[in-house]
Amino acid sequence: MEIQGRVKEIFPLEVIGNNGFQKRDLVITTEEQYPNDISIQFTQGRCALLDNLQKGQLVKVHFNLKGREWISPQGEVKYFNTVEGWKIDLVQMQQVPYNSSQGQFVPAQTQTQATPPPMQQQAPQAQQGEFFNFFGNAPAQSDDNIPF
Repeated sequence: MEIQGRVKEIFPLEVIGNNGFQKRDLVITTEEQYPNDISIQFTQGRCALLDNLQKGQLVKVHFNLKGREWISPQGEVKYFNTVEGWKIDLVQMQQVPYNSSQGQFVPAQTQTQATPPPMQQQAPQAQQGEFFNFFGNAPAQSDDNIPF
């Protein structure tokens, strides 16, 4: 899975337990009508992926969604989810030229290779007075002009 957004917060490295387990959290804000702040956890060697990030950068984060069950000493069952990041791509924004005469930004021109639409067979066109069966096929040619 992947998600795109702007870096909002980069937390310091945490070392947990005697065995030296490392984790580090990143918060990104999605850019949609209703933005969300998403916390993504990086563990062990992947913590270093956050070293060169800066607040405000637009990134695409690849992650796995993990869930687990926990049972309290009182027997109460709870479920927890973890968003675990494993790759970060910087998203390059294209330069948008500014049109000073009209006071607005002009969309950048990009060349994309459009794929042709898939070939579709045209359905047979009915001629005046011609009927079709339930399968959309024209009736077989016959010598009489009876429509039934």
